[in-house]
Formats: sequence, structure tokens, C-alpha cells
Amino acid sequence: MKLSNTTCTISENITQVTETSNNNITVNEVQEDTKLSLDIKISEVGAESYTTTTHNHMTSTNVQSAIQELADTIKVQDSIPLNYEQGDLWYDSDDNQLKVAREIGDVLQFVPLLSGTGNSDTVSGGTFV
Repeated sequence: MKLSNTTCTISENITQVTETSNNNITVNEVQEDTKLSLDIKISEVGAESYTTTTHNHMTSTNVQSAIQELADTIKVQDSIPLNYEQGDLWYDSDDNQLKVAREIGDVLQFVPLLSGTGNSDTVSGGTFV
């Protein structure tokens, strides 16, 4: 039994990193909107049962795989991830740095966005620079 088709728009600020010259990197925060179209039915209970439409780099067609796809773009570990694409985030837990994968020249590499200082057990606005 179909109840309705619901469209949900998620707006988020994303960090856009641009290399403007050899030694000049510009970091901007821009808003990106993602629209999800959900067919909600009473008999369905799992997130994989709710369909979505693809958007930009998101290729998933159901909520469960969309959540997993987003989670797969963020790595938390102490060594460089083996598989990554431009735009993926990596929190280097060894060096306390948040890095983004970006292409510089013809080489895809992780570039630090934020570096942690002090005690990371209590995170505040002053912890990251």
C-alpha cells in the first residue's frame, strides 16, 4: 500500500579547495543541495526499501546504500587509505589532521585541511587550526 512520494532536500555546506597557482590554495565553503525522492510504503521496514534518485557523485538508488556511499567517502585511520577518489576525506588519526584527496598536477594526493593541536580528548573550536 503506497502512502505518498516525498521529496526531501538536504542542504549542507561543503569545503571546496582550489589551487589557483603553484603556492596558492583557496578554501571556500559553499552550499550544496541534495534532493532525495522517497516512495514510502507501510509494508516496507528497511532503509534499503526506500528508493532515492541519483545526484551528482551519489549513484545509490536506495537510502541504505546512499548512507553507506557517504560513509565510504570518509576514512578514519592512521595510514593513508588504499582506495580513494578526488574529494574523499581522511582523518589521519596518527597526525590529528583532516585531509582531502585532490588532484595536483596529474597526481591525486591528500592535502591537509585542518590540523589538531593540544588535547583532542576535549574538542573545542580552538582545538583545530
